[in-house]
Amino acid sequence: MNNHSKKILFAFMAAAVFALGASGCAVNPVTGRSQLQIVKISEEQEIALGAKAYVPAVQEQGGFYRDPPLETYVQDIGTRLADVSHRPNLKYQFRVLNSSVPNAFALPGGFIVINRGLLVALQSEAEMAAVLGHEIVHVTAKHSLAGYQRAMAGNILLSGVSVLAGDGLIGLGTQALSNVTASLIQNGFSRGQEQESDEIGMGYMVEAGYNPQGMVNLQEYFYKELEGGKNPSWASGLFRTHPFSRDRFDNTQKLIAQKYPDTANNPRYVLNEESFLQNTAGIREVQKAYDVADEGDKLFQEKKYDEALAKYQEAVRMAPQQAPFYSSVGKAHLARNNNGAAQEQLRKAIELDGELFEPRLYLGALYYSRKNYKDAIPELEKSMSLVPTKQGATMLSKSYEAIGDKAAAKKYADMAK
Repeated sequence: MNNHSKKILFAFMAAAVFALGASGCAVNPVTGRSQLQIVKISEEQEIALGAKAYVPAVQEQGGFYRDPPLETYVQDIGTRLADVSHRPNLKYQFRVLNSSVPNAFALPGGFIVINRGLLVALQSEAEMAAVLGHEIVHVTAKHSLAGYQRAMAGNILLSGVSVLAGDGLIGLGTQALSNVTASLIQNGFSRGQEQESDEIGMGYMVEAGYNPQGMVNLQEYFYKELEGGKNPSWASGLFRTHPFSRDRFDNTQKLIAQKYPDTANNPRYVLNEESFLQNTAGIREVQKAYDVADEGDKLFQEKKYDEALAKYQEAVRMAPQQAPFYSSVGKAHLARNNNGAAQEQLRKAIELDGELFEPRLYLGALYYSRKNYKDAIPELEKSMSLVPTKQGATMLSKSYEAIGDKAAAKKYADMAK
């Protein structure tokens, strides 16, 4: 390394260290612990960060599960817990994610989802309250923001181009911002954060009138599914972001004995098993069709398109109001070069759920392949508003170029880089 290079490296290191040194630690009002604070983030900015990641995060994993009564039920239970949390004034959103993967996640600002695959595995309202309460703590204790701050620190050290200001971050490139935003859902939580979420979440449960035995039942089920080896796929589901061990199960039981011994046989603290099973009866029935569609997905990945199509069509017959099944049928038709049938099925998916990303992208790509740029553009633009992709941006750039709109073509060409 020559002297000039050494000087550049030293200047970069000094700038990065200064940036980190200009930050510090803040005391978390929920946990009482110190945590890294690279940039002071206001509550308004926190909500904006969560909102920015929310739609792409949901759409990339299957979109929302559409069932208004169920959505209301989940929102009501979540609100009941949020109202007794440390941050009751946030406008929490509790939704069901249309994915068979057993998981749940929270984003800053109060955006919380529970996956269909986890919801159908539960047996009581108290178990669902345990899941939602745990996720609420990730919001109230700003665990996701802590991960964001760590990702931001790493980005400063790697790029050396960021300038810290009192109210935010200036100079961070678009790609870097995208990577940092992705960290809000991709980074797992530490053992300490998980323990905090279990303990504080249980407090929310009890304050809201739920029997904490629901958390014991939930964690016992997790333990059996993962460490008991009954369902190894769970290891890539809930436990990708929520590491589990027998210790958590044991700690939950000890916590109840120490802090909530009077809840065991007290009618004030409910499990609400019957109510939960009634309110989730519809999604449990529809899950049978998703089990069939999941088989189709495996066949599709193996490029067994005819067999995959048969599974998707069976799922449609079992649950004809589920938009993702028509999108999957359309996808299979595209793979079989049956474009006319694909277009029809993708259109049906969009009619049932206009906010679903996948059929918009596929239909836009189909129109683009036919050089029907006028029809391709709105579908691709809608897909980009849901999940920005390089594929969508590339096709939009070339579509706008074909119709003579150079400004729009350049805009999307830049996004495709």
